[in-house]
Amino acid sequence: MADNKKELSQDELIAQAVAQANKQFELKQAQRETNKVVIGARVQELILKEGSPIIDKETKQQKIGPDGVALCYPNKHFVKLEAMGVSIETEISKVNFETLEEHKTYLCEGHIGLVKKFGNDFIEPIFRHFTRI
Repeated sequence: MADNKKELSQDELIAQAVAQANKQFELKQAQRETNKVVIGARVQELILKEGSPIIDKETKQQKIGPDGVALCYPNKHFVKLEAMGVSIETEISKVNFETLEEHKTYLCEGHIGLVKKFGNDFIEPIFRHFTRI
């Protein structure tokens, strides 16, 4: 009976060691796949770029909507951030654009992703969440 308890203890120890090794493996795997950017930065400038007119390829004239209003591409919203001597200009959502204040400091959270500029792809930070600090 005592031997059976020792074997059970050894089996439990082995199971615990395996569980610990699996936990470490999962942690390392999660770290390898992490794509997170967090930076404290000051908003230098908020930039609104008006959408350009939508031009019909055949007539070379600006398209007109069913309501008679000239059609334009949507406006784009940008923020210029300054952090530790580095300046970054990046596109943000309209909601973030409307809530951010110039010359205030924020904790900016996002990820690295592909950003298309003038038909070219660039790898840049994409910020989605801003918390004032």
